[in-house]
Amino acid sequence: MALPQRLSTFRSSFQFKLLLRFTLFAAVITAVCVTLFVIYQIKEDKRHVSEQLRLEARSLANSVRLPLYAENLELLDWYARETLRLPKIRCVEIVGGNGKVQVRVPPLPTAPRGELIVAAAQVRTLPPHFSQEPSLQGEGDLVGEVRLYRSTEDLWQAGRRLAWFSCVLAVACWLLVSFSCYLLLRRVTASFNSLMRGLQNVHGGDYVSRIAVTSDDEPGRASASVNELAESLRQREEENRRLHRELMASMDFEIASKRQLVSINTDLEKEISERTRAQQELKNLVEQLPLGIIWSDDEGVIEYLNAFIAERIGYSDTRRVDEWLCRVCPDAGYRERVLLQRRAAIEGWEREQLVTFYEVKALCSDGSQRHLSCSNQRSGSRTVDIIIDLTDRELLQQQIVRNQKLESIGVLAGGIAHNFNNALTGVLGYISFAKKYLDQSHRAHSLLLHAERATLRAAGFANQLLSFAKGGTPIRKAVPVARLVEDSVQLATSGSNVTAVIELPPDLPPVYVDDGQMRQAFNCICINAVQAMPEGGVLTVSGKSVGSAQEGLPAPLCGSYVELSFRDQGCGIREEDKSNIFTPYFTTKAELGTGLGLATVHSIITRHDGAITFDTTLGDGTTFTLYLPVFRSKGQSAPSGATPLPAATVAGREILVMDDEEMIRNLAVQVLSSQGYRVTVCGSGEEAALLYGEAYRLGTPYLAAILDLTVANGSGGKEAARRILALDPEARLIVSSGYSDDEVMQRYRDYGFCAASPKPYDADKLLRLLQELEQRREGEGDLTLGDLTQ
Repeated sequence: MALPQRLSTFRSSFQFKLLLRFTLFAAVITAVCVTLFVIYQIKEDKRHVSEQLRLEARSLANSVRLPLYAENLELLDWYARETLRLPKIRCVEIVGGNGKVQVRVPPLPTAPRGELIVAAAQVRTLPPHFSQEPSLQGEGDLVGEVRLYRSTEDLWQAGRRLAWFSCVLAVACWLLVSFSCYLLLRRVTASFNSLMRGLQNVHGGDYVSRIAVTSDDEPGRASASVNELAESLRQREEENRRLHRELMASMDFEIASKRQLVSINTDLEKEISERTRAQQELKNLVEQLPLGIIWSDDEGVIEYLNAFIAERIGYSDTRRVDEWLCRVCPDAGYRERVLLQRRAAIEGWEREQLVTFYEVKALCSDGSQRHLSCSNQRSGSRTVDIIIDLTDRELLQQQIVRNQKLESIGVLAGGIAHNFNNALTGVLGYISFAKKYLDQSHRAHSLLLHAERATLRAAGFANQLLSFAKGGTPIRKAVPVARLVEDSVQLATSGSNVTAVIELPPDLPPVYVDDGQMRQAFNCICINAVQAMPEGGVLTVSGKSVGSAQEGLPAPLCGSYVELSFRDQGCGIREEDKSNIFTPYFTTKAELGTGLGLATVHSIITRHDGAITFDTTLGDGTTFTLYLPVFRSKGQSAPSGATPLPAATVAGREILVMDDEEMIRNLAVQVLSSQGYRVTVCGSGEEAALLYGEAYRLGTPYLAAILDLTVANGSGGKEAARRILALDPEARLIVSSGYSDDEVMQRYRDYGFCAASPKPYDADKLLRLLQELEQRREGEGDLTLGDLTQ
């Protein structure tokens, strides 16, 4: 046994508890005796010293009687100093009869009064009748008094030594007594410990070991009784083991006889479990099927119908098939025809395993009507009704047809817009070119201005067609908000009984958006508001600048934005429709729209890094709020008007123009030639690449090449640019197209172009673009005609 364990066992033993009590009692008695002895000895030493000091004072009083009486101070001083030589005497005082101190040697110490012993003796004259017997001797007259002051330092030192010695002796005696008690208790408790070990053995199941009986006292007799008990327990244990062996033998026989039954039960449970699992899997499968299942018995009582029936049609509380059909087909004549078809389908299955389908127009529990395709089969004594819902399939087919129509219309709109932009380029170009030859005071000048505005408005309509046809990444520029809002509101409310109120501050900054796509988004919102107020109302458009969450900016956005709110007084949006208003093809006005309006708005606003939110109250109108990014100037503002441009300072430099429209080619020749440029025109990308290559090899490359992106029956500007840049990487190429939102127009820099010119464009803008290209070094920035339109 380890030492810590042995110490722990000893501390918990009865012997340790007795030893602890004996040693503590001995320590207390020893401490009390030593304390009393030290106190007594200190008092005895002090009494002895006080008595000795009193005798010395009495002797000094007898010696100084005559000098004191004669007031011989020298002799008194001598006696005092002689007395001071005695051990531990600190001060000697001789006081006259009148109380006056005659001699004090040395001065009275400043030590506390308790640390000095004072002894005083009176000095008297000899009695007139002197006798040898003190009892017969009378007292003389009082001459004075002698006082001796003695230090107690030696007494305290002796006391401390005595205390230390007594403590050491007491500790030694205590240790001796404790050791003696330990030996005595060990001897006395030996038989008791032997008894405890025997009891522990019996408790641990050791019935063989015996306790040695060494005495006839109580522990010895108890040990003998424990030995008898151990022997009795040993005999009982042997009997139990014999009975256990017999019991185990009988149990083995019983187990062997039951194993076959357990095996049979296990097989049965496994089979039941497999069947239950198969039934549950079948039920789960039936629950997840995208069709309805009804099981009924020969009496027509419904035993099961799956979740499809409960969710799509309802009436899950119905108990019989005929009752369910009465609720699904409330018309008696129609229900009778359905029942005949159902019986025919059941008979066809029973006769030839033939599956027959018949259609049913079912009235659902929510009041809606669904188109169902039903069939019947027999499974044992059950009739299975299989129901397929054709309603969603028909709606999907209608949506597919609608999408195909929209796609066809989009392609047609894109082609019309492209051709329309080409035609408008010639019209706008010739109008702007004609203005150069007329003074502003000429009567035709104002007419040309009106024609130019009408042409630009028509170009806006063409861009709207392109946005509808293709969408895509917007071509963004600085656009005044007020002009877009006024045009959209005017277009949407014209011909209706809706009053428009526009509340836009005059200092509202321009937004960085695509003009055409944003018009389309505003038109959709305004038209939606007008349709929500068929009886008339007020459409209010308000705006402000926001730049933080405290000003109302939604959490995902940061920076400067313009907030536009379109508030109508319509019927509002139902709670169940709020989550679907931006979902494509979702509409609550199927007779008026296709469900693409708000979805298109959401897509356009998102592509512009903006956000759209709405707030609605049923019966009190809806407010759509748009957040559009503010245009940030790069430090170079665009010209504010179409000012006349000077003739080109690089007369003799050539410009290559490639366009499949002859009117645009002629316009380019006339406009650029009037400004001193030499213009070479062609109608396809192949010709443009050949002309540019020929000029480059002759050492006279073109100042710039304006390439039409799309050419009918030929390669366009994209292919021509690739071939020209392969020959001259420094070529200055300008892409032009009526498809203003084509990918090449949006990311023209990625295709090697240095500028983009959406059609239609006028003469002044084209000349300004060429002049800017001359002044800018290659790579300093991108340039589009949109930068020049303000």
